Amino acid sequence: MELTDDTAARMSDEERLLRDALGADLVGSLRVLSREPSGHGALTGFEEAGATPRYWYVDTSGKRVEVETGLVLGDPAHPEARIWLHPADPWLPALAPASFPDAAATLMARMGVAIDRRPELLVYRPCKRAMFRMRAGDRDTYLKIVRPASSAAIVQLQESLRAGGVPVPPITGWSELGIVLTETADGVPLTSRLDALDPERLLDSIEALRERMGGVDTGRDARHSLASRTPWYLDRMRAALDRAGAAGDDASAVRAALATLERALDATDASAVDDAERRTVHGDLHVGQLFVAEDDASRISGVIDIDTAGLGDPADDEAALLGHLVASIALARAHAERAAGFRRLLDAGVARWLAPSRPSRARVAHRTAVHVLAHALAPTERGDLETAAVELALGAEILGRSEMPSVAPRT
Repeated sequence: MELTDDTAARMSDEERLLRDALGADLVGSLRVLSREPSGHGALTGFEEAGATPRYWYVDTSGKRVEVETGLVLGDPAHPEARIWLHPADPWLPALAPASFPDAAATLMARMGVAIDRRPELLVYRPCKRAMFRMRAGDRDTYLKIVRPASSAAIVQLQESLRAGGVPVPPITGWSELGIVLTETADGVPLTSRLDALDPERLLDSIEALRERMGGVDTGRDARHSLASRTPWYLDRMRAALDRAGAAGDDASAVRAALATLERALDATDASAVDDAERRTVHGDLHVGQLFVAEDDASRISGVIDIDTAGLGDPADDEAALLGHLVASIALARAHAERAAGFRRLLDAGVARWLAPSRPSRARVAHRTAVHVLAHALAPTERGDLETAAVELALGAEILGRSEMPSVAPRT
């Protein structure tokens, strides 16, 4: 694909590596899907446009893997970068067989489950995990793909939480290949009942869930707080803005909102929580992980994706939920009712967890700012400055409120 000088100048380092390595094998335009810090570098996903899109991943972490599944640039012992085509993830060897119908049917049959439809990929976090819905008739089974070394620990973690009264789905099978099978969570997805929930009652139910989770000794630490990645996200955001150019109302809005968010980061508390306040947290809590009762949209009935759970700072879960709601509102802005549902919940969460009198407010505020920054990075990398501006401006708004009274549901 022929590139203009201007386009080439705006490339990220990862895109340049990908284009240099593949040359004429790349025939479609590239769009950034994701980017997150990893090791000494980053893990970046690209979609290559075409009749059948292809998904490329560039890993500059410098980490070694047992078996390479794509291209390796530099010394294999200390690679400058590795490039692979989805689903050949070198960290998740079970991903490829789970991704194709015939191979998936064979894989599931070995686990004692018959399927009669194509695998449905619900979640993919490169190098970390993937989740498939596998169907047979009216029955759904969820196949989680993780790193092989992690599968036993995840099973133990999930069973510990379940024994402690946390409503995680039951595990029906697992393998040291990096496979965990679970049943469907009780209830229905929270995001399907936004119009019917009462924000205050739902937050009370979320607090009760967190209290039960906090009482379980998992014997492990939670995922590292996003607060530790603040400089990385700021550097990448500035670089992405520089590549996008400074012209236009959206670019100006992003820069203005980013400046406000940076001031909020400077004014809040980035320190770690005292050991006495640490407890078991989810580690990646957001509305997509929560299920509610079919007869009561304000009562939590299930929680999923607990791989990140462990001993940590409760402020991280609160900030993750608030940051995800900010991103959800921005992404749903073309659907007024859905966006309003997320907004009602966000306002209630801000009033509760960012109340000026709350002792942990400064930590929650700092981590919320980082989550908003992290969510806004992806659309900025894609050149969708409108979405990034909405996310950053909303984040700056909720963090800039001098008073945070309870907010009545919006109509």
